[in-house]
Amino acid sequence: MKQSLKNVLQTFSGVILGAVFLYFTLRGKPLDEIVESLRHADLFWMLMSGAMLFVVFVLRALRWEVILHSSDAKANIIDVNIALFIGYFVNSFTPKLGELIRCTNLKRNHDIKLSTLLGTVVSERIYDVLVLALGLVFFALYELDRLGGFFEQAGQNVGASFLGKDFLIYLFLGFLAVMVMVYVFRKKLANYRLFGLFYHFVSDMYLTVVKTFRLKRFNLFFLYTILIWITLIALNYCYLKALPETDSYSVYFATVVLFVGGIGWALPAPGGIGTTHFFILQLFIAFSLSESAGVSFGILSNGLNFIYTIVFGLLALGVSFFRNRKRATAAIA
Repeated sequence: MKQSLKNVLQTFSGVILGAVFLYFTLRGKPLDEIVESLRHADLFWMLMSGAMLFVVFVLRALRWEVILHSSDAKANIIDVNIALFIGYFVNSFTPKLGELIRCTNLKRNHDIKLSTLLGTVVSERIYDVLVLALGLVFFALYELDRLGGFFEQAGQNVGASFLGKDFLIYLFLGFLAVMVMVYVFRKKLANYRLFGLFYHFVSDMYLTVVKTFRLKRFNLFFLYTILIWITLIALNYCYLKALPETDSYSVYFATVVLFVGGIGWALPAPGGIGTTHFFILQLFIAFSLSESAGVSFGILSNGLNFIYTIVFGLLALGVSFFRNRKRATAAIA
């Protein structure tokens, strides 16, 4: 009951966050021009974007299998793909709950501890955040004139000052203090069964994360990671080519959009709705490009991502259903 309530609150807060960012994105924009731009989107490039997104998901599943192998967990690659597609499907409606769902889905058919599976997902996210951070640092330095005041301006546009300048510092220090207290009094707290279960669960996750940093097939993992980010660039380029206002923009700009827009995807809004729109718009402004084109691009890219993820997720659910029924029939026989 408590977990369900927590999930509802997380989803609700994520929706509110996305709505706030979406409001600041659309405020004062010529909606008629945006609608007209979307009406003239090129169907070929829209379909190509679906193919690119599918490839990204498959590559992510293959890379996840490599991480699982490094943690001594073995799973059928088809089940790994199905679990990942379903996870992203759930993420379209909830803030990151899909990460838990894909782990529980894979656990259903394989003898792998949930803590181990979640640990591999944490490892995967650490690697992605590392690549995202490196990309952001590179472009922030390379495009210093354009992106120098990017985050400051973005913060002003959403009224970050309402939180107070030291809000995040106090929040971090408070979290750190709680973690220190838990560590210091862990032996006393261990007498409480619920805390003991939680502590061992987190410890298993931590050990899995540490273990996956010693990848057994690092070359393959590195190859998949490079291919994932290259395909994501191609995906963004397809979105740029789909709109009349942006079809002349370069692959370089598609790459910048990927890393800056990635900030929006990292925030806990369902499907990145609102957050990605906002950061993409700020990027278009920083590059002195059309604001309406930035809004159109954000709506098209995020909307198609959402639609294709739903389609892929529903197909994965269907395949999962038939595979589970086949397994049940074989077990009875």
